[in-house]
Amino acid sequence: MTASAQSETAPSDKKKLVQRYLTFLKPYRLTLLLILSLGIVQFAVPMIGPWMTKILIDDVLPQKESFWTLGRAVTVLGAVYAFGIWINFLRNTITFRLGNRMVYDIRHQLYQHMQKLSQRFYDNRQVGSIVTRMMNDVNGAQNLVNGGIINLVIDLFLVFFAGFMLFKINWQLALLSLWLLPLYYLTFTNMNVRIRLSWRSVHRQMERIQGVLVEKISGMKIVQSFNQEKKEMERFEKQAKNHIAHANKAQLLANSLGRISQTFTQTGGLIIWFTGGLFVLKGHMTIGLLVAFQAYLSQLYGPIQRFAEANATIQNSLSNIERIFEVFDIEPEITVKENPLRLRQCKGSVVFDNVTFTYVTERPEDKKEPGKKYDPDLVDMILPAKKFYLIPPKTKPDPPRVVTEKRTALRNISFSAAPGDVIALVGPSGAGKSTLINLIPRFYDPDEGTVYLDGADLRDYDLSDVRMQIAVVLQDNMLFSGTIYENIAYGNPDADRKQVVEAAKAANAHGFIRDMDQGYDTIVGERGVRLSGGQKQRIAIARALLKNPRILILDEATSALDAESEALVTEALEKLMKDRTTFIIAHRLATVVRADQILVIDQGRIAERGSHQELLRQSGLYRELYEKQLKAMRPDEMMGAGFGT
Repeated sequence: MTASAQSETAPSDKKKLVQRYLTFLKPYRLTLLLILSLGIVQFAVPMIGPWMTKILIDDVLPQKESFWTLGRAVTVLGAVYAFGIWINFLRNTITFRLGNRMVYDIRHQLYQHMQKLSQRFYDNRQVGSIVTRMMNDVNGAQNLVNGGIINLVIDLFLVFFAGFMLFKINWQLALLSLWLLPLYYLTFTNMNVRIRLSWRSVHRQMERIQGVLVEKISGMKIVQSFNQEKKEMERFEKQAKNHIAHANKAQLLANSLGRISQTFTQTGGLIIWFTGGLFVLKGHMTIGLLVAFQAYLSQLYGPIQRFAEANATIQNSLSNIERIFEVFDIEPEITVKENPLRLRQCKGSVVFDNVTFTYVTERPEDKKEPGKKYDPDLVDMILPAKKFYLIPPKTKPDPPRVVTEKRTALRNISFSAAPGDVIALVGPSGAGKSTLINLIPRFYDPDEGTVYLDGADLRDYDLSDVRMQIAVVLQDNMLFSGTIYENIAYGNPDADRKQVVEAAKAANAHGFIRDMDQGYDTIVGERGVRLSGGQKQRIAIARALLKNPRILILDEATSALDAESEALVTEALEKLMKDRTTFIIAHRLATVVRADQILVIDQGRIAERGSHQELLRQSGLYRELYEKQLKAMRPDEMMGAGFGT
């Protein structure tokens, strides 16, 4: 996008960004102080070298009467070098461990924060883009400590000490050597913003790539079954080439800054050699002093040169940190009040009072050049707002542009479920059934109205207490990579093996588990890919049974199963539903005929309510759905399902 990503009036700049990042270092203040101390010693010890060189040239080699001999001078230099090597090894080891610990801390806090975010956050983002923030950006942020901030602080001490020695040797040459500093300042000011924005473009494009990759790899069966491998390959190549172009631009800018800095440094050295040579020729200073001056000048210019070389890493890390804090700045929508009610003994009474809920879907859209077609797969290069800066600009990213879509899913929903009731939700696809049940475990909060649990507003309870009372069995249940035992025990990690086996037996799963070579230690694969649909459902039911919830939510739990699997799963569900408040979503009316109350949802409203027989007599939407399914079913299915009653 040929547009600025800068906010010239933004309240946060690079300094504040770094300060915020350094809060992660607070627990390691002593370790950081040790690293800084070792670094100062590491860079201060070689300062002895130039002065010893001056002694060798002016005193030892001319064989002047002096304390210093060739042996003594070389011995001191050797000891200095050996000590410097040992300090360097020790400092690097401690710094590396600190960096790894910080990666752990940031990733831990970021994951903890993500767990608090509502489902709306995940509804609007690809899994791959979220993983990019968690892995790539956190790893990149580590480099700011390992090769950035600490070295900058140490180099600052080195600059002051080297400057002091330069003025001590010859103040005229020292003043002359400082003429390059304004050029350094202007160069860094104007190049850094471009490098930073280039790396921001690189990371945003990588996020697009990983978002698409995770999605397509997860759905590779669909890609292959529709012969879309070539199209997806072309899409990947387009994104990858754009990422390379951005990365090349960032590296070119960083390399250019390094070479400009090198030019300044070498030009400064030549000027000092020429001017200092004139001083030596006129007898105003010795050869040894000139050599020592040049050595200290290198240690003055050295930090600037090192910064130029490390600048790409620093700017890269800063762009990573920006992206990390973008996630940290997202406030959780589902919050817990101070001093919430505790829910120790849940009865299972659920009341919806005039509940309305609207989905707000946001999708990012980058700025683009006028007349240029927008491509959601690509991120255009982000450019600075101005061509030249006298002071470093603030580079806080603009809030991402989003396209917002609103859809009211529920309108003025009111009903009550007594403890132990079975509430069935039926209606056309998209009517709002799943949205309704998602409000019970507080995956979302209603925009209007209130959901009550045991007579109290659901939002007044401790969130973990509420979810402890609820179990969910879905049409396509998520099983995690690991063993069958681990997936069942997920419902109650404190359960022993006997309890896990009893839950599996109650869910009609023990038989097929026992027949497997590894039994309960069988690996199910990602999302349970090695199991059939019926087997996955029964493991999910066992998991819910082990949790022993007071409220059970069944969302199309049998719709995708064959007749044999459905019979086994239905039998297991009947055991699971016993003495629990149960909410059932089902398109197959055979599974809801014995519900205590059937709610017919249509366009976000309760169109009808009552028992199976009452709704049939109303000749409304429920009867219409019933008759359509009646025509589609075989006679034996109808009688077995109770349709003949």
